[in-house]
Amino acid sequence: MSNDYINNYKKITNLINSYKKKYNKDIKLVVVSKTQNFKKIVELHKNGQNDFGENYVDEAESKIKQINNQTIKWHFIGKIQSNKIKKISEYFSWIHTIDTEKHIRKIDAFCSQLDKIMNVCIQINIDNEASKGGIHIDNFANLSNIIQQMKNIKLRGIMAIPNPNKSCSSAFAKMKDLYNSCTYLDTLSMGMSKDYLSAIENDANIIRIGKQIFGERK
Repeated sequence: MSNDYINNYKKITNLINSYKKKYNKDIKLVVVSKTQNFKKIVELHKNGQNDFGENYVDEAESKIKQINNQTIKWHFIGKIQSNKIKKISEYFSWIHTIDTEKHIRKIDAFCSQLDKIMNVCIQINIDNEASKGGIHIDNFANLSNIIQQMKNIKLRGIMAIPNPNKSCSSAFAKMKDLYNSCTYLDTLSMGMSKDYLSAIENDANIIRIGKQIFGERK
């Protein structure tokens, strides 16, 4: 197994650390590990990485069971399917892709049975793309109010994936404005391999990187 991904990871974390100092704030890296061998996750964890993002529930379940390490935090960053919510609630401690009241109530019910609090971000479809999940930004207040009524879900922040064919700066600026207008939020989850530096400059404090670490997926 090539160790290129370890070197890539160290370069990115060094760069993130320089931005932490520049902006005097915490910035959390979530390594997107979908389709990657669980052994790579183990090696990155040995190098200090604790947060990993997965898109596919069954693949993630297999890795989580194989690794069996309670110090790793698993972030669900894929499209939520109703029939997978029980497993998502069991295996993950963060969900970044909340966008319906139906899913909110199901997650809250399962987490109540598990006696756990789920950290969540509302996904904003910031460029109004038909192919993407997430809510229109104007619907944020309503969904936020619903989540805040739940006992086993904690609304931490907002998440977005801008249209890759447009300049991300205006989308990030809109997300920054929404985030800074909501003092009860502590998480702005945006920025991936191609645009994470721009995201950090727009107040993102969770970035999600896969390709810059592991290379193009086969």
